Amino acid sequence: MIVCLVVFGFSAYQLWTIYSTQNTVKEETEELEKLVVSDQGFEPDWQALQAQNPDIIAWIVVPGCEISYPVVQGEDNSYYLDHTVNQEYNRLGSIFLDANAPSDLSQDNSIIYGHSVDIGGMFTNLSYFEDADFFTAHPTFYLLTPAANYECSIVFFAKDVDGSVYYTTSFGDYREERLSEMKEKSLYQNAVDTSEGNFVTLSTCDLDYGFDSNQRLILMGKLKKTEEPIKVD
Repeated sequence: MIVCLVVFGFSAYQLWTIYSTQNTVKEETEELEKLVVSDQGFEPDWQALQAQNPDIIAWIVVPGCEISYPVVQGEDNSYYLDHTVNQEYNRLGSIFLDANAPSDLSQDNSIIYGHSVDIGGMFTNLSYFEDADFFTAHPTFYLLTPAANYECSIVFFAKDVDGSVYYTTSFGDYREERLSEMKEKSLYQNAVDTSEGNFVTLSTCDLDYGFDSNQRLILMGKLKKTEEPIKVD
């Protein structure tokens, strides 16, 4: 009886921890979405968002994946691994731009990180792009920033290791070679002109290999400014 009570108590604690972890991020995001989503679509109030946290530099929307989150940028790439946008400790962390990247996305390839976790949320559902039909049906994602809104045409989806060619941030004189290598290693690709323009790469853990591996799911898009209203079903 005592053993059963201990097991029950531990299980109840684990379930409460999972619920609390998810619910904290859900409530934070819903509150921030009030400053982002209107009847006309996504229209962030940047002054209000950055009053909540000056580290908020963008908002990301990936259709079909239930991904609609603020993007933050910290002083390093560690803090937001386990802190929410409200700067509370939480293992879900936040979606964040590489600390060394220009916040205006002006480098050749900007890397945005987010967790994949067993309880869902953040970048977990980028795994949907492993399905060829889903990849074909969802050719774009969106980044909204204080300076401009971007429609990101998806170029590649890949499964690779952390630090691979997809994490190249500056192409230098080797743009064609780097992009050719990316195409060769990708699982899927779209017919997008890569001869010019900047890119953004979404990176998350590949849960097929567990939580501690260096295997990653990678979704890379080409940035294009848009003034069209951004509405996502």
